[in-house]
Parts: sequence; structure tokens; C-alpha cells
Amino acid sequence: MEIDFNAGRIPDMGSSQPVARRNASPPATDTVSLSTSGSLNSQMSQMSTVRPEEVARAKSLVSDTQYPPDYVLKRIAVLLAINPNSSSSEQSGPPAS
Repeated sequence: MEIDFNAGRIPDMGSSQPVARRNASPPATDTVSLSTSGSLNSQMSQMSTVRPEEVARAKSLVSDTQYPPDYVLKRIAVLLAINPNSSSSEQSGPPAS
């Protein structure tokens, strides 16, 4: 199959619809209303940084001898076996020549 491209054979279609000019909109102002930030800051300061339910969950997982499950450990082992030197080579840098 042979393709003959001749740019002169393609008619110039031009624009099919005239482009209407938009009226210039006034520039936006650079002011911000921070009237509600005070209440937000006070609410944030009243929040606890420790969530007791998550601490209890973590303690129960640590005390569980079956955590993490065997299938999770096997998947991690497979990932390590795929490229066993990836983490050590990244940390030590390029091999010495």
C-alpha cells in the first residue's frame, strides 16, 4: 500500500464559527475573609491528639500471637525474594569499582 500525501490537496477550512470577544472582567480582589479561622483554631486546640480507641486496638494487636496473619508474612517474604538486594543497594549506594 502506498500513501501519497500532498498538503496542497487539503482545502483550508478556516474557522467555521466566528469567535466572539469576551468582555474583560474586572480583576479579582486579593482579600480573604478570615473571620471563621478563630473558631476553627479554638476547636482544633480542644481536640485530643491521642485516640483512646486506636490505642486499645493497637494493644490488642500487639498482644495477639496470630498477628500479623501467616498470609501477610508470606506475601512480604515473596516481595523480599523478588529483589532481595534492592533495599541494601539503595542504602549503600553504587558498588565500588
